[in-house]
Amino acid sequence: MADKTVAVDNQTQQVYLEVTNTSGQSVDYTVYGVSDGITTQVDSGQVSAASGETTEKTFAVDSSEYDSYRILVEEDGTDSDSESAESIEIGEIVQQESGGGGIFGGGGDGLLTPVNILIAALLGAAAFLLGLFDPIKRRIAG
Repeated sequence: MADKTVAVDNQTQQVYLEVTNTSGQSVDYTVYGVSDGITTQVDSGQVSAASGETTEKTFAVDSSEYDSYRILVEEDGTDSDSESAESIEIGEIVQQESGGGGIFGGGGDGLLTPVNILIAALLGAAAFLLGLFDPIKRRIAG
């Protein structure tokens, strides 16, 4: 049904198996960790998805132990009927880069940090004391 190997590195958090519309009952899956060509079973079980539905299974990755993971999906050999799936997707979930972000792409905590708010308040107070707001006050007063 499906047999795919996914390479992993220190940015990979999980590998996943996504199954859509299984017919019959459940399909069997087996997850293997692969290191230097040696394959070790790390998980197995059954998964099914009703008509019009998708079921996702995720598996934690140990990139220090394995350089890839192999996921094998097969029919359930213990029963007499045959199973199939409309689609089977196997892939990886990676960690997003940190650092950027914030307001206007600023690094760290972004633009609205307590220090930046304090600086803005001090600048506003200094402008008020210097009389920079006097024309605005006169216009408002009429």
